[in-house]
Amino acid sequence: MSATPNHKKKKKPLIPWISAHHKLVVVNEQTYVEEKSWRLSPLNVALVSSSITLGIILLTVLVIRFSPLNYLMSSGNNNIADSGVRKELKQLLLQMDSLKMDMENNQAQTESIKQLANAEFEYEKDVEKPKSGGSTETGQKASVQGVPEQSDATKSVVESAEMERELGSLIQSVFLEDEDRLDKESFVPPVKGVVSDSFAPSRAHYGTDLVVAPKGSVVQAVRAGTVIMSSWSADTGHMIGVQHSNNLISWYKHNSARLKKTGDRVKAGEAVAIIGNSGEMSSGPHLHFELWYNGQPIDAQNYIEF
Repeated sequence: MSATPNHKKKKKPLIPWISAHHKLVVVNEQTYVEEKSWRLSPLNVALVSSSITLGIILLTVLVIRFSPLNYLMSSGNNNIADSGVRKELKQLLLQMDSLKMDMENNQAQTESIKQLANAEFEYEKDVEKPKSGGSTETGQKASVQGVPEQSDATKSVVESAEMERELGSLIQSVFLEDEDRLDKESFVPPVKGVVSDSFAPSRAHYGTDLVVAPKGSVVQAVRAGTVIMSSWSADTGHMIGVQHSNNLISWYKHNSARLKKTGDRVKAGEAVAIIGNSGEMSSGPHLHFELWYNGQPIDAQNYIEF
C-alpha cells in the first residue's frame, strides 16, 4: 500500500474579494493583440479612488477658503443683516458730515464773537490830554496849541477822536428809538451793587462796572438764552457770553469762576458765574457787564436797575 501524501490546507482570507487579483487588458479590436495590461485588486482601486477623492475635496476647500467665493458664500446667509449695517453706516456718515459742518460754523461764529468781545478803539498816544482843573474847552485849546504845526496824521487822529465822541451819542440815539423791542421789565439784574464805571464808548468802555460788597456773589443771567462762550482771556479773565432772543448778547467779565459751559441753556436769573478780579484789565473785585444789540454795544443802565 502506498501512503497518501499529507497536503496542508491553505488558509482562506477573511474577505476573499479584497485579496483577489484581476488584470485589466487593452486589446486591439481588429487583431486581438494585447496592447496594455494592468494588474488590479479591489484594495488598490479603493485606495487610489479614496486618495483622488480626498485630494479633490481638499483642493475645493482651499479654493473656497482663500478666494472671493468665501465672502460670497458667507454673505449670502447674512444679506438682511448686512443691508441693515450698511444703512446704519450711511446714516452715521451723514451725521458725521453734518456735525463737522456744524462744528466749523460754530468755530467761525466763536471767532467772530471773540473779536467782537475784545474789540477796542485804538488811539494815537501822541495827542495831549486836557490838563486837569480847567474846563473842557480850555483843555482842548491847550491840547491844540501844544502842537505848533499839525501834520496830516495828527489831524486825522483828532478827527477820529471827535468822531468817537459822536459815535457814543449816535449809538444811544439809535437804540433809544428802538427801545420798545427791549422791554425793561424783562431784564434781571446780573448783580445788585454800586456802579463804579458807566458805559462810555468814547474811551472804549462798552459796559458797566459793578462793585458788590459780599465776596463771592453770584452773577445771574439777565435773560433766558444759550451760553455761546465760556472761556478765559488774559485781559478779561473768566468770561461768559449768553445769546438771547432779538439779537441781544450779554457779557459777564472778570469773574473768579464760571458756572456754565458753552452750549448750556440758562434761564433768567440763573447763576452763570462768581464775581471776581480776574484778568489784567481788572483793578479790583467787580463785574464788568456788557449788552450788545444787533452787533452794537448799548448802555445797560437804560434798561436794568442795578
